[in-house]
Amino acid sequence: MQYKQQGELFSYDVLKCLRTDYFHSDCRECLEICPHDAFFFDRVKLSVDFDKCTNCSVCIGVCPTEALSLDFFNPNDYVLKNQPHLSCKKDIPCLSAFDSEHFIAIALRNGKLAVDRSHCEGCVLNPENKTLESINARLQEVQDFLDECGVEITIEEQPFSEDRRRFFKAVFGAAKEVVNEESVADVQSAVERVPMKSMLLKNALKSKITEIPQKIVSTRYSFLADKAIDESCTNCGDCVQFCPTNALFFSGDGAGIWFVAGKCINCDICNDICKPKSISDKEQIDLVTYVFDRGEELIHHTIEICQECKTPFAYKGGEMICDRCKSFVDEFGDIFKLASDME
Repeated sequence: MQYKQQGELFSYDVLKCLRTDYFHSDCRECLEICPHDAFFFDRVKLSVDFDKCTNCSVCIGVCPTEALSLDFFNPNDYVLKNQPHLSCKKDIPCLSAFDSEHFIAIALRNGKLAVDRSHCEGCVLNPENKTLESINARLQEVQDFLDECGVEITIEEQPFSEDRRRFFKAVFGAAKEVVNEESVADVQSAVERVPMKSMLLKNALKSKITEIPQKIVSTRYSFLADKAIDESCTNCGDCVQFCPTNALFFSGDGAGIWFVAGKCINCDICNDICKPKSISDKEQIDLVTYVFDRGEELIHHTIEICQECKTPFAYKGGEMICDRCKSFVDEFGDIFKLASDME
């Protein structure tokens, strides 16, 4: 299995993909938005047809885990340039290279955000208007979030008419050379799974946190989530094991499950994999808790030793027997009975 698929200018990190993390993941963001149908499934795993890929960047902004990247343009690096006017005719390949987190970070860092969507209609990267619809949805989400926070920033529409050829001449030339300048990507280790765009968003919010009037906001946004675990939890650990960003983790003694909202990418793997459906989503979140990565213990169990299998389990009262052994005894106990006992 190839862990990284590399084209001339485009890369797909298989190990960062939610489809790799969890077999039952239904994430199809890149497949649905690619204007050239370059993504396909090869034996259930996502792959890229580099003969079809044109390095257009349309898919970059929709990937929740930043598994997709371009050699000549990094939206995370662009955020740090403090350029509040975004246009494909200026210095970016496409507005779709940015996610909601990027747009919010740019708006907060600069006190404004202007975009140029005047060239989207009829663009080869916008078949059936699906790319523009996706961009519009992200920008609407950004505006809704800023409004709910009480931040007085309105996204402006500002056309840019300069010739685009100068931009592509520069970026494609630079892509052929070794880049020596420090970039945001250099800060992120190979094992760190929290997307850099999330870190940029949190840093931007931190810098303005005292100025944000409303710090308790809805979790209806794609980049925010807060979790709860009820008493039906068996402490099996599946949610912890499959969480791609370690937003869920065990306490030191293994009796509690903690959650850090600032590391959650809202993939919902934990909700789906939980057999007793103990995990649920809270409707609101405290931005202070989010931006400062404050952890919360969602549940704490009393751990006892099972009398049957001698392994630790989350004790709920009654017999000192774990759910697995109890289920086995209930289903197959009859086969161990003597014939005389059954008469």
